[in-house]
Formats: sequence, C-alpha cells, structure tokens
Amino acid sequence: MLLAKLFLAFFKIGLFGFGGGLAIIQLIYDSIKEFANISPEQFANIVAIAQVTPGPVAVNSATYVGYEVGGYLGSALATLGVATPAFIIIAMVANAVERYKESAAVKGALEGIRPATVGLIAAAVITIGEAAVMPEHSLGGNFSVLRDMTISAGGMHIDVISIVLCGLTILLIQKFKINPMLVLVIIACVGAVVGV
Repeated sequence: MLLAKLFLAFFKIGLFGFGGGLAIIQLIYDSIKEFANISPEQFANIVAIAQVTPGPVAVNSATYVGYEVGGYLGSALATLGVATPAFIIIAMVANAVERYKESAAVKGALEGIRPATVGLIAAAVITIGEAAVMPEHSLGGNFSVLRDMTISAGGMHIDVISIVLCGLTILLIQKFKINPMLVLVIIACVGAVVGV
C-alpha cells in the first residue's frame, strides 16, 4: 500500500509539475509528508543533493525520497511515477501541437502558467529557506566564536552564518557572474571548514 501511495504521489507531481525544477519543490514536499516522515531540514538536504547530481531535480528527488521510503523498489516506483506523465502527455500533444499552436486558448493557458510557476518557485524558497536559515543545528560548530551566532526572535532561532552564505551566493552569481556550480563548491567548502 505504501509503495502504491508513493507511485501515485510522484505520478501526481509529474502530471501537475509545470515549470519543473524548483517550481515543483513545494508540490513534492506537500505530496510526500503524509506518508514519509521527512523534516523540512531533511527535505532541504534532499533538494540540495538533487540539485548537484546530474538530471532533473524532480527525478533525482523522486529517486532519493523513494529510496528513503521504500528502498530500491520505492526508488524505482517513485522515479517511474514522476516520469510516466511526461511520456503520456508528450505522446498526446506531439500530434496536436502543429494544429493548435496558434490557438488563443493555448497561448492564454501558457501565459497563465508562467506567473503560477513563479509562485511555485517562491513557495519552494520559503520551504527550503526556512530549513536553511532556521536549522536544527547551526553552522559554526568548529569555531567557538561562531557557534552561537544565532538570532532568537519570537521563539525562532535564525542562523546568521546561513544567511551570510545565502547572501554571498547571490552576490557571487548575480554581481560577479561566477558559474553556479563553482559557487556551490566554494560555499560547500566554506560550510565544511566552518563545520556543523
């Protein structure tokens, strides 16, 4: 029963995951938390791993979550579940695309999906951002001066080092145009030195 739920959850993600990539992160988290006991911080780690491994984030996330929930069979079923809708939709749409590509309804639907995709990405930022800046364990464990660099506000503990690393990442990519993969390696090295 659990494996069937896993397949159906990822089938739904594959079917309704317009925008792919980060746009479906919130959909993945909402779909799996009913049967997978994964904390927001664990899910942020899953997304980080899915981002740095080759392949689409949806497939990588499905493979990882499937393995966590149901081992190798769960991994295969979750991956199959997320990929199957794309094959079905492309098979149906391929014949009709030439006929309807100038349709006002099709153009309107695509125009409507774009802002929804931005909203989905914003929801993913909130889900992952919360786990990144308010983690269970703050960065800085290797340095006593950094260990307690947290801000407590309204019962929340915000890790200052995580916020600095986030800002540094944005700065390196946006202002200095450094390759995002290189930035990931640099920030990972900083995180490894600072320690957990």
